[in-house]
Amino acid sequence: MERDVRIEFLSAMAGALSRFGLDADATERGLARAAGALGLRADFHVTPTSIMASFGVPGRQRVVLLRTHEATIDLQSLSLVSSVLDGVIEGGLTAEEANAELNLITGSPLRFPWFMTALASGIGAAAFDLLLSGRWVEAPVAGLVGLAVGVMIVLGRRFGRLARLTELLAGLLAAVLALAAGHVVPEIRPANVALASVLLLLPGLGITLGVAEVAARHLTAGTARLAGAMMTLLNLSVGSFLGFKLVAEFDLMPATSPPPEAATLWMLAVAAGLSSIALLIATNSRPADFWLVVVSVVVALVGARFGAWFLGATFGVALASLAVGLWSNAYARLARRPAALALLPGLAVLVPGSLGQRGVSAALMGATAGVELLVAALVIAAGLVVGLLVADATLPPVHDRAGQGRRVVG
Repeated sequence: MERDVRIEFLSAMAGALSRFGLDADATERGLARAAGALGLRADFHVTPTSIMASFGVPGRQRVVLLRTHEATIDLQSLSLVSSVLDGVIEGGLTAEEANAELNLITGSPLRFPWFMTALASGIGAAAFDLLLSGRWVEAPVAGLVGLAVGVMIVLGRRFGRLARLTELLAGLLAAVLALAAGHVVPEIRPANVALASVLLLLPGLGITLGVAEVAARHLTAGTARLAGAMMTLLNLSVGSFLGFKLVAEFDLMPATSPPPEAATLWMLAVAAGLSSIALLIATNSRPADFWLVVVSVVVALVGARFGAWFLGATFGVALASLAVGLWSNAYARLARRPAALALLPGLAVLVPGSLGQRGVSAALMGATAGVELLVAALVIAAGLVVGLLVADATLPPVHDRAGQGRRVVG
C-alpha cells in the first residue's frame, strides 16, 4: 500500500491527543479540521481505549485502528501538540514537518524527575488536608503520609506487575500510616489524613469528563471513561477499607479524634500555595506557568466558597466551575494557548472524587449513606459540567480551533 505521510501524521496526532488527555469530542473535531486542511476526507471515532479512523471516499477507504492506553496529565506536551495541530490547520506546517515535531514531543521525557513527583504527592496531601480539616497540626502528618504514597506510586509505575494494583495499594498504605500516626499525634483525624494523601489519585476529573461526554451523546467514550473512573475509585476505597479493617482486627485503632475546624484565611492562602506547587509538578506544567496555576487555584477556591455560601455545597460547585471556565477561556483568548492549561488546575481543586471515595467506603461497610454519597458525587460532576458549558457559551475560547482548549482527563 502506498505510503501517505498525511495519514501517518493524523494517526500519530490522534494517539498523542488521546495520550495527553483530550476528550473524545474535542479530539474528533481537531482531527477532522486537520484532515480538511491537508486535503483528506476522513472520519474519526475516538474512545478512551481505542481510536478508529477511515480515510478516503466510501468504497475506497483506508481504515486505521489504534489501541490507546490510559491518558496521563501532561500539560506541557498537550500545549506543544496543540501548537503543532494549529500549525497544520492554519497551513503553517506541512504533514512532514508536523510529523517530525510530533515525534520529538512524544519522545521527550517528563520535565520533573521521579522524586519530584513523589514530593508533589506529599505537598499536595498537606495542602488538601488543610482544606479538609482546618488544623495546622494535621497538615505535616498528611504530607509525610502523602510522600510515602507518592514513593509507592512511582515504584508501582516502574514495575509493570504492580501497575494495576497502584490505587489499591495506595489506599491501603494511606489508611495504615494514617492510623499509625493517630497514636503518635492524637490531635489528628486519621480519616482526613488518609483521604488527603490520595486526593491527587481520585478520578474526579474522569467522572466529570465522562458525564460531559455522555451529555454530548458520545455514549461509548463517556461510558468507558466513567467505568474507568469508577474502577479507580473502587480500588482506592477497597484499599483504604482493608487498611482500616486490618488495623481494627489487631485492636490498634487510635482514640477518637477531635472534630474538624473551619479553615482560616491564612490556611486557605497556605493551602493555595502548596496545592499550586503540587499541581505544577503533577500536571508536568512549565515552571513559567506557575502564576497561571496559582490564579486558577485561587479562582476555584474563592468560587467554591462563594458557591457553597450562595447555593449550598452540592450545587455551588456549578458556580465555581463557571468561574474557572470563564477564567480559562479568557486566558485562551488573550494568550492564544489551550484553555486546559488554566482549566485543569482549577478543576483539580473542585473534583468530586473525595465525596465519591467516601461513598464507596461507606457502601463497603454496609452503610446506606454510601449510595447517597455516590449519587451526590455524580450530581457534583454534573454541576461542574453545567458550569463549563455555560462558560463556553458565554465566553468561548478563540484559541480553541481544534477543541483542545476545553477538556483534559485525570
